[in-house]
Amino acid sequence: MSDWRDPWDGAARKDPHDQRRIDDFDGLDGLDGDGGGWSTTVPEPGAPLLPFRPSLSLQRTRFAIELRDASTATVDVDHLSGRASLYRDDRHVQTSDMPARFPLGTDSIEVAASRYGMQRIHLVRADGSQRRLDPAPGTPEHWRAQLSRRHPGIGRALAAGAVIVLTINLILLAPQLLELFTHLPLWADRFAPFTSPIDLPAGVNTALTLTAGLAGIERALTFRHHRLLDAETDGIDA
Repeated sequence: MSDWRDPWDGAARKDPHDQRRIDDFDGLDGLDGDGGGWSTTVPEPGAPLLPFRPSLSLQRTRFAIELRDASTATVDVDHLSGRASLYRDDRHVQTSDMPARFPLGTDSIEVAASRYGMQRIHLVRADGSQRRLDPAPGTPEHWRAQLSRRHPGIGRALAAGAVIVLTINLILLAPQLLELFTHLPLWADRFAPFTSPIDLPAGVNTALTLTAGLAGIERALTFRHHRLLDAETDGIDA
């Protein structure tokens, strides 16, 4: 069994993915139906970067950046397995579970994702400066950026709509969640439980949760995050 190096602290450990496969997803190899399609196997060192298939955009995404030595670093993210793979000039270098930090000499690339999309995909230079990688064509992030570039009004409307949806959700769901919490024995045995002035039908609460999920996706695609505003989707993700 081979050793691997922890992307955060550099400590050598045994590679839990030495078999190059996620056991739970053995049947999903080649999801797009051809032998050259993406699978859940870990690429071998030096393996070529396969073309990105938009049909797999719910499972994967990809970002790239040109480095100072004129080479190109590409990070392919597999949301299904929770892994990110670094490629240098379209050749595989390393795969790691997220969150990951890929060393590039004195610089590094940091990668983190949530259920709704990317949280962080940045090149961190030795001097502390940072730059987000560019989404590859065909990815949801690239499509969303193109939409804002070509139709800025629509882009602003989507961004504003996501804020409105999450604000409404906080106003309507927060009192109900607080009531639920204060009726737990841990609280109710010591303090008077809180009664929410808002009591919505289960169907309405379900609809609010679904719209909050869509709003979370919109904000993830545009790399927006606010500790309070996105508290609900952060909680769902947890």
